[in-house]
Amino acid sequence: MALPDDAPSDVPFSLVCQSCDAGIGIESFEAALAAGWTEVCFDPDLPMANFIGLCPECRQWEERQEGIHAQPPSAE
Repeated sequence: MALPDDAPSDVPFSLVCQSCDAGIGIESFEAALAAGWTEVCFDPDLPMANFIGLCPECRQWEERQEGIHAQPPSAE
């Protein structure tokens, strides 16, 4: 099983989203990437997982928020 570059090879894969509690049931780094997760990295200090990342739903929400803030003000 492949892991992110920053992870020791003997660490079991368990994942949580940095913005919500998603990640239960994702069993591998490859499965996380295939499901659309980004920013997956090893975090040994997490209380309930070994890896943290950004789930597809939270990533889409962040992209929408960035788009809203990037829009020029209305000319009305």
